[in-house]
Amino acid sequence: MDLRAVSRRVGIAAAVVTVVALVAPYALISGPEYADQLASYYASGVVGWGGIALFALLSGVVIASVERGNVEPGTLAGVAVVLGFATTLSAATWAVAVEPSSVFRDHLWLVWHAPAVVALSVPLPLSAAVYARELLS
Repeated sequence: MDLRAVSRRVGIAAAVVTVVALVAPYALISGPEYADQLASYYASGVVGWGGIALFALLSGVVIASVERGNVEPGTLAGVAVVLGFATTLSAATWAVAVEPSSVFRDHLWLVWHAPAVVALSVPLPLSAAVYARELLS
């Protein structure tokens, strides 16, 4: 098994899955009565949902571009590790800062949304670290 290729694919997939899970409430919760509550839900934390999505997508792009050869691969692999950890750390601070509102009462699954986003982001730094280790060894 080629651990380098597998960890690269897992990192890219984890980045995409994190962003899809992050924006899921926008697709699943409708109604003007929830607009303000969802806005405050997503604005929680240090960087909010936009920062988490940016870090995750940027991590996926960096992991995918290491093999292209435009920049020294070891440098990009290190950047991917840092961005992966930034994604998970941002998601964790966001999950801790979320304040429950009445939208949680009507959509009980939303209570588990932020912790699920954090859990889905964990494979991103781990796979980036494995990828960097395999690339540099």
